[in-house]
Amino acid sequence: MAAWLIRPGDALDRPVLVFKDDRDLRDRVFITDGRVKDLAYRPAIELVHTAPKKRQRGRANVMWLAGGSFVMDAKARAAVGGFLSRFGELVELHHGGETLYLFNCTNLIDCLDESRTERDDGLLVIEAIDESKVPAEPAVFKDPKTVRMRIYVNDAAKEVIDQWAGEAGITGLEIVPIDPL
Repeated sequence: MAAWLIRPGDALDRPVLVFKDDRDLRDRVFITDGRVKDLAYRPAIELVHTAPKKRQRGRANVMWLAGGSFVMDAKARAAVGGFLSRFGELVELHHGGETLYLFNCTNLIDCLDESRTERDDGLLVIEAIDESKVPAEPAVFKDPKTVRMRIYVNDAAKEVIDQWAGEAGITGLEIVPIDPL
């Protein structure tokens, strides 16, 4: 079964999320390494517009905050959050009076095919997936070797997410072929 990348997209001219408290960054609160987060509070984040005023667009339903994760608003959570939560956790984040949700994928599958994976001086350029290790049933997962950078879905999960996100009109979520880092 094939593997795809799931990630925030459609970010051009949209606001970006940033950490509101430097302590969260220092304490590595937003590192998503496949382990469950045990937070006693909702970390605060804020939206920042970086595009020139005349090109600014509203925020997407799915946004980037840290590698190997993405953040969803309530609309995206309602559309695909229940499905995604089978493969990880939705960590509540505080943005003003609104709750946003960091998807922290904790489903790890060792599926990289090292013989076909391209590296440059030991650094990963583009990974090759051993499709025999990818489950046939819908799955959202990370590989231990790319855990902080990538989230994958298989064909069956892609169908589910594409359908539900499409029906709900979710913006900012893309499922794409694996591309170089």
